[in-house]
Amino acid sequence: MILEPKPADLEKQIEQMATKVLFKSIELLGGLNKLAQHRNLTWLASLARACIAVVLKQEYAKSDEFIAQYLGTSSATVKNILKADPEAVKKRLEDIDKFCEEEKKDLKVHTAGAVAKLAYKLVKRESGTGTLFEESAV
Repeated sequence: MILEPKPADLEKQIEQMATKVLFKSIELLGGLNKLAQHRNLTWLASLARACIAVVLKQEYAKSDEFIAQYLGTSSATVKNILKADPEAVKKRLEDIDKFCEEEKKDLKVHTAGAVAKLAYKLVKRESGTGTLFEESAV
């Protein structure tokens, strides 16, 4: 017998994992102080949306359409988040000040997606837990 989580439990699980990924993303971006220094606190909304999208796709195998509806955004935005290349952004994060200057005020959707995917991978590695998909899928 397979037990499915109740909707309230599922919402809580999604929220908990997305929060972990968001905190790791903030850490990758140099922390809240660095974001505040560069006046990039507006990035947090894009980053939170990307973290939720990545968690829904990787942990729960949700479709792009489901994720778009869940987040109240377009399927195209979700596709951009999920197709982002975490390795490309990883190189750019080596010089966080330059990265912040290049992104300016608004964090691009694909950049937020790449940061969220990289953070998700690190959270999963640190927790030592598996996902529904191979790590290479992230």
